[in-house]
Amino acid sequence: MRADLKERSWVGAMRDWLPFLAIGVAYAVLHELAEPLERAAHVQPQLGFDEWLFAGTAPTVRMQDALWHPGNPHWWDYLAWAVYLSHFVVPVAVAIGLWWTNLAEFRKFRTLVVAAAFAGFLTYVVYPAIPPWLAGARGNMPDSTRIVRAVWNHLGAPGIAAAFGENSDVAFPVGALPSLHAAAPFMVMLFFWKRAPRWRVALVAYTAAMAVTLVYTADHFVFDVLLGWAYATVVYCVATWWWRREGSVQASTRRPAR
Repeated sequence: MRADLKERSWVGAMRDWLPFLAIGVAYAVLHELAEPLERAAHVQPQLGFDEWLFAGTAPTVRMQDALWHPGNPHWWDYLAWAVYLSHFVVPVAVAIGLWWTNLAEFRKFRTLVVAAAFAGFLTYVVYPAIPPWLAGARGNMPDSTRIVRAVWNHLGAPGIAAAFGENSDVAFPVGALPSLHAAAPFMVMLFFWKRAPRWRVALVAYTAAMAVTLVYTADHFVFDVLLGWAYATVVYCVATWWWRREGSVQASTRRPAR
């Protein structure tokens, strides 16, 4: 039996996937901290940056004024809803595919995802921030609709829609900066850029679609998205440097002495 197949035992699987479980546990802990953090949550500099970049009006407001019709979602609203929810599927699907096909690559991808997630969680505690929909509800900017929640309601699923509200039992409403929703597809793009060059157009398209979706649905400011990309880039660059360093060290130890 090949060594990598032996590592796919139950014990090996638990060891491989435990870091992903740690993300869920950490998020649950964050939820318990939401109330005290919410009182200190920030809307700047993200709102000011978006208004400065888009001539005085946040792009979420502009996009919803042009495209959103309350009580009557259009096909693009359902598309945005699907793109948003794909965040909970795509990284896991990529991880599962890598776990079955290449354990070494799976562990690299796992390292990137977990490191980016915990960097984001730490930022949420140090600098809690509110998204556009909550900023609008609090009067910091013109009102905007959290479209993902509105679509769930329109689909007749108010229980699921409630999970996307301010008083949700599962969500963490002040974890907007950086956007891990934006960081995840950007990280997937970085990871596969050289590994799967034929998929570059799709990788860029998905990353861009998620960014536009997050702004349109009032889940994130453009500033949040850009910072999410920055977090993903830093984590990827540091990890890549470390892997290359480890490879050089291992190569030097295998080199025969003269």
